[in-house]
Amino acid sequence: MTSAPPAKEESWLSRVTRRRDTPAKERETRVTQKVVKPGPLGMFLKPIGIAIGLILIAYAVLSLGTTFYRSYYRHLDHTAAVHPDDSLFDIFTPSRTLPPDAVDLVVKDVDGKLHKLVVGQSEADKFVNDTILMLDEERARIKRAAHEDMARSFELAFQDRDAAIEAYADWFFAWKRSYIVLKETVASAVSRFFETGKYESLGEAIEADVDEYFLSNYTDQVLKPELRDQTITKGVEQAVRHAHDSFRRVIANTDMRLQLFLAKHTSNMEDIPKTTSMTNLKLDWDAQKWKAPTYLMEDRAFDGVVGVGAAAAGGTIGALTLGRAINGIAARSFGQMSTRLATSLATRAGPALQGAAVGTVVEPVGGQVIGAALGVAIGIAIDYFVNEASEAINRESFVAANDEALDSTIAAWQLGLDKSVDAAIDKWFDDARASVVLANR
Repeated sequence: MTSAPPAKEESWLSRVTRRRDTPAKERETRVTQKVVKPGPLGMFLKPIGIAIGLILIAYAVLSLGTTFYRSYYRHLDHTAAVHPDDSLFDIFTPSRTLPPDAVDLVVKDVDGKLHKLVVGQSEADKFVNDTILMLDEERARIKRAAHEDMARSFELAFQDRDAAIEAYADWFFAWKRSYIVLKETVASAVSRFFETGKYESLGEAIEADVDEYFLSNYTDQVLKPELRDQTITKGVEQAVRHAHDSFRRVIANTDMRLQLFLAKHTSNMEDIPKTTSMTNLKLDWDAQKWKAPTYLMEDRAFDGVVGVGAAAAGGTIGALTLGRAINGIAARSFGQMSTRLATSLATRAGPALQGAAVGTVVEPVGGQVIGAALGVAIGIAIDYFVNEASEAINRESFVAANDEALDSTIAAWQLGLDKSVDAAIDKWFDDARASVVLANR
């Protein structure tokens, strides 16, 4: 019986070939995914969540942009060398006027003053020139009267200026002021440290906050716009109305032909009812606060640091030096008391009570605490007297600097008003001068 031939051993090449021929789907690991469809509530809440997210993002961007914008422009305000005054001085001008070149006039010297007159030697020309000279004189008189009226308005509005500046100096040199400024500085540092999106550096933001603390108090205590603005605006309105009435009276006393000509070709002679304002005055009070002498105020926070340091140093020195002395004095005093007490108790309680109870109860303690308290009190007293000495030395210059700042504000506004009122009066009288010439042709 023949035996079966032995099985032939499979080579490594055939095994590799066989594995490559194995279908890929037999070697893949199938991954199944389960698709979950959102329910009606999920489909309803999804767009709401997206909308809320977009709103929060928009709010964050807007908040950061607003913070950066305000910080940037505040930085410009605090670093600007000059702050423009945007006050508005709009004075009544008639709706109908003559053109500037309505007549040809020449400049002549009359008694050392220059006047625009007509050229001619006839009696009519002489009458015209005499009338023009009279109008020029009245023009100057009405201007002076208007300036004086407006100056009185400012004097009335700022009649308490000296008392206001003195009260502001009392507020500034108050002993507690340096500590309040120190508190404002610390509060600003904490709030600005956590603020995001600002243009200013931390140091600039803190300095600006301290400056605004003083500037706002200068506005409230010295400028007082809520009380003074209405007085000034009413005074200017009355001054302009009085000037216009004076102009109309001057024309009413001249030749009838001039009156008729002005009434026909201009509206200068119209009666302005009291319900109609002849001025539009808007004073820029915010720009005036920058005139305050902030350079005198910048060290008040440092004064607070010095005061706190003096109190702390006094407490430390008191605890180290006075504490020992107080302990020694107290020990001697309490020692005598304890001896007498121990003698009286010896017959009743014995030596044990004398050594344990009396020695532990009446032994003096707390000398360092008392010394520290005395040291703090001495430091505070020193800081108080230093502040009083600083006020005695610097108060006069502080009052003078604020007085100068207020003078600058008043002078700038009066100058602007004088120019605007003069321009309005010039327009009235220029029309009258041209009308004299045209009415006599």
